[in-house]
Amino acid sequence: MTVTVKTERTSKFLEPGLYVSWFAAGFAGLALILSWFLGNTVIKETVQVPPEDSVELTTLELKPRAIGATRINAVAQIPTNRWVTYELQLLDAEGNPIASALKQAWKESGTWYEDGESGTWQESDLRAGLDVQAQKDKEPVTLAIAVLEYTDTSGNPIEQAVPIRVNVQQGVVDGRYLWPGAIATLILAFLTGRAMKESGRLVLNKSIRDSDVGDRAVMGGKNNLLKLDIDIASDEHTPQTLRVQLWIRDGNGEEIYAKIYPVRPRRITEDIYKSEVVAYFQFPEKASYGFYVEVTPDGPIDLTSLKVFDRVRTSGSVEVVRIEPEV
Repeated sequence: MTVTVKTERTSKFLEPGLYVSWFAAGFAGLALILSWFLGNTVIKETVQVPPEDSVELTTLELKPRAIGATRINAVAQIPTNRWVTYELQLLDAEGNPIASALKQAWKESGTWYEDGESGTWQESDLRAGLDVQAQKDKEPVTLAIAVLEYTDTSGNPIEQAVPIRVNVQQGVVDGRYLWPGAIATLILAFLTGRAMKESGRLVLNKSIRDSDVGDRAVMGGKNNLLKLDIDIASDEHTPQTLRVQLWIRDGNGEEIYAKIYPVRPRRITEDIYKSEVVAYFQFPEKASYGFYVEVTPDGPIDLTSLKVFDRVRTSGSVEVVRIEPEV
């Protein structure tokens, strides 16, 4: 039978799900990066708040936003071995609280001894935060900070004012909620990419502890991509280059394609080398086809494995050999 052989690089067999998953991962990552730059700082100052008292800061004008909220961050700046309980409050025009966040902040240090060794330690938890989303247009609110209690670690009250650093931003996106989405979509894209390496239906699988192997199966058809995978294991006498000869025969046993693939084995262990040939084919007519392989030199060859996958989808463009009978 006379055939026509054409070789072309094509993206026709791309797996759409792979690109959807990578797009989702990229979108989530971009949203996470943009969340770091969004937000307009409207208050950034340190206020002195006396114990059992409160201090009102500038009045804010909250606006409903499709994306982002008003974020209030506060950090108590207290010496070591002190405890302070403070509260962030948002007050409406009548002075009534509409949102609040209570924080029990502390900063401690000490000395440890164990097995004849010693050292010092210091720990703290000083930050408080509050995210607010406006429910109606241009809602004026006042930020107030109240110190409810200020003591040392023994519980003795301290009469000094507490310095609290305040930072208020509007239009902020909370990146903490974007991290799970970014990680999940990245894992999904990775798993989809790995699945693509093994996509398709295995129609031919033959291995032999020698240098030549062959078998045939029914495969092919219009818009059907085939993947040929030849795996070779060889010993420590493997040369730098192996010569892999491939023949493809039709249902009548006539040769319709032949090619020599020079491959460079890679060293796995001291006395084991691995080689691989991967190629893609299209047979427009579904029929019985035989694949036959011979590796030379054959002396160092321990195992030759031949696999052909049908209905393959790819993760990128591939070079495809199209073999079809002449009309």
